[in-house]
Amino acid sequence: MSLQAGIYAVTILVGAFLLFQIELIMGKFLLPRFGGGPSVWSTSLLVFQVLLLAGYGYAAFICAVFRPRTQAIIHLCLLGVSGLLIALLPSPVRSSSYWMPRSTGNPVWQITLLLVTAVGIQCVLLSATSPLLQSWLGRQYRGSPYRLYALSNLGSMLGLLTYPLLVERTLTLSQQAWVWDIGYAVFLLVAAKSAFTHMGRSAALEARLEEKPARRGKVKESSESQPRILWLALAACSCTMLLATTNLISEQVGPVPLLWVVPLSLYLLSFVICFDHPRWHRREIFCPLYIALALLALRTLTNYSMIKLTTLVLIFCSTLMAVCMVCHGELARLKPPTGHLTSFYLMVSFGGALGSAAVVLLAPRIFNRFWEFQIALLGCGVLLAVALVRDRSSWVNQAHHGTAILVVCGVVFLAGAWFFTKELIEWEDQGETVVARTRNFFGIKTVLREPGSMEMVHGHTLHGMQMSDPTRQSDPTTYYTRQSGIGLLLDHYPRPSGQGELRVGVVGMGVGTLAAYGRAGDYFRFYEIDPSIPDFSMGTNPPFTFVKSSPAHIDIVIGDARIKMQEEVSRGDLQKFDILVVDAFSGDSIPVHLLTLEAMELYQRQLRTPQSVVAFHVSSSALDLRPVVQSLANSFHLAGVEVDTRDAYQPVWILLSRDPAAFQSPALASAAHPVEITRPVRLWTDDYSNLYQLFNW
Repeated sequence: MSLQAGIYAVTILVGAFLLFQIELIMGKFLLPRFGGGPSVWSTSLLVFQVLLLAGYGYAAFICAVFRPRTQAIIHLCLLGVSGLLIALLPSPVRSSSYWMPRSTGNPVWQITLLLVTAVGIQCVLLSATSPLLQSWLGRQYRGSPYRLYALSNLGSMLGLLTYPLLVERTLTLSQQAWVWDIGYAVFLLVAAKSAFTHMGRSAALEARLEEKPARRGKVKESSESQPRILWLALAACSCTMLLATTNLISEQVGPVPLLWVVPLSLYLLSFVICFDHPRWHRREIFCPLYIALALLALRTLTNYSMIKLTTLVLIFCSTLMAVCMVCHGELARLKPPTGHLTSFYLMVSFGGALGSAAVVLLAPRIFNRFWEFQIALLGCGVLLAVALVRDRSSWVNQAHHGTAILVVCGVVFLAGAWFFTKELIEWEDQGETVVARTRNFFGIKTVLREPGSMEMVHGHTLHGMQMSDPTRQSDPTTYYTRQSGIGLLLDHYPRPSGQGELRVGVVGMGVGTLAAYGRAGDYFRFYEIDPSIPDFSMGTNPPFTFVKSSPAHIDIVIGDARIKMQEEVSRGDLQKFDILVVDAFSGDSIPVHLLTLEAMELYQRQLRTPQSVVAFHVSSSALDLRPVVQSLANSFHLAGVEVDTRDAYQPVWILLSRDPAAFQSPALASAAHPVEITRPVRLWTDDYSNLYQLFNW
C-alpha cells in the first residue's frame, strides 16, 4: 500500500504543479497578442476554471459508469493521445506568428479556442488526476484518501510561487514551454505507472464488488443524502472572497503588481491545512476569528486611505484566510465516503467556477462599487450558521441555549456590518461630491468634485484633475504640468517654421489633460483600452473639458494601443507622430507588452522624423521601470534623458529620440539629466519579461 500511495502522491503533486504553471505560461503568452488589460487574464482564468471543471466531471463520469479496470484503460488511452498531440502539434508559444489574432473586437472566443486547442486535453487530464487517483486509492484500501487533496493544493501553490520567483526570472517563454513539455512527459510516465498499478489490483476489487451487490442500494441512499448544495455554496463563497479581496487590494488599496499572488497562495494554503488532518481546523478558534476579522475589515474600509499599505494588506488577507478556513474547514467536515469522492470534487469545482463568474462577469454589471467583498463576508457567516445547525455534534446543538447564542451572535455581527457599511458610504462622500461613478471590466472609476478641482480616480489611483477656476481650467495638472518632462517637451518641441502642425499620440487617455497643449492645426490621437474613460471628456456636458476646449483636432481610439497601432501599420495607415506618449503604467496591472522590443519596433514605425520622441511616464512607488526603458534605448541606439519634477506628484518622464537635438531647447535641457540606472536589466521581449526584479523593496 505504501508504494502505491507514494506513486499516486507523486503523480498528484506533479500534475497540480504543471497545471498552475501552464496557466501562468499561457496567460503571459496571450497578453501581447490580445492586449494587456485585465480582460485577457480574467478570460484565461475562466477558461482554465472550465477546463478544471471538465477534468473533475470526467473523473466523476468514468468512476460512476465504468469498472475500475476499464477506468484505467480509458485514462491510459487519453494520456497517450495527449502525449501524441504535444509531440506532433507545435506549441503556440513556440510558433507565435500562427496565433496572432485576426480581429480584436471581442477576443474572448479567440482566447478560448486557442487555449482549448493548445492545452485543453492536457489541462483536463491534469485536473482529473487528483480526484481520479484518490478514488482509486480509496476503493482499494481502508482509510481516507483526502489527504492527497491537500497534497494537490500544495503542488498548485508551489507552481504559483515558483513561477514569478524562479521560472519567469530565468527562462524565456519558449524555454518555459520546452521545460513544461518535459515535465508533462514525466507526468505521463508516473500517471501511466499509477494506472497500470491500479489495473493490477482491479481484479480483486471487482471480485469484492460482485460478492456484495447488496451494498449498492446503501450507496445510492447515501448519495441522495449528501449535502451537495452546501458543498457548492461553501466553495463558491471562498472563491468569491478570493477574487473580491484580490480586486480590493489591487485596485482600491494599492496599485502593486503581482499582489494577487498573496491572496491566491493563502486560498490554496487553506485547502492544504483543512484537508491534511481534522486537527488543524478548530471551530472554537476560527469561528470567533472570522467574526472579529470580518468586522475589522469592514471597519478598515471606511478609512483605508489613512492606513499603511502593508497594514491594509495584512488585514484583508487575514480576513480572506479566516473565511477560507471556515469554508474549507466545513467542506472537509462534510466530505463524503470514498464512493462519492469524485462527485464531491465536481461540486467543489462547480462552486469555484460560479464564484469566479459572479465576480468577473456579474458584479461589474450590477454593482458600481466592490460590494462582492461584503457579500462574501456575510455569505460566509450564513453558511457557517447553516453548517453549525446541521451538525448535531456542534456547540449549537450540544450547549444549553446554543441556538439563542447563535442568534445573538448573528444579530451582533449583522448590526456591526450594517453600521460599518453605512459609515463607508458616508465616508466616501464626505468632503466631496461624487459627480459620476461607473464600473466595468476594467474597474471602478469615480469623478469627484473637490474644493477647487474636479478629480477622476480609478480605485485608489488619481488619473486626472482639472481646476474649477474658469481662468485655470486649461492649465495641465498632476503629472503633466508645464514643468514636467512631457510639458517641457510639448511646449518647446521644434515646429517647422515655428507654427507647423504637431502630431501627438498618447497611450492612456485619463481625463485628456495633454489635450491642453494642443494648438490650432495640431493633431492628438488618444489610445484608450477602457471604453468608459472617454465618456468623462466627451458629450454635451462632460466633467472634464480638456478635450472639448482644445483647439487641436483630436481622435480617440478605443482598444489596446499596441493592437490598434499594429492594425494601422498593417493597412499602411502610419500616423507619423512627432511625439508618442506612453502613459499606461500607473495602475496595478502593468501592461508589460507595451515595454518590449516588439512594442518599441512598432512605436518607431509610427514616428515621423529622426527628431520624433517617444515619452515614457514611469512614475511609480512600487516599481522602477527606468532600467527597462533604458535597455530599449540601448537596443535601438536612441538618445535618452530623464526629467523628474520635484513637486507634489513627483512625475518621472524618460524621453527617447534618434536625434539628441530633440532635447536641446534651453528649458528642457536645464531640467533633463541622464537616465538614472541603479540595476541594469535584461532586454524585455514578448518572450521574456520580469517584473519581480523591478520592485522598490
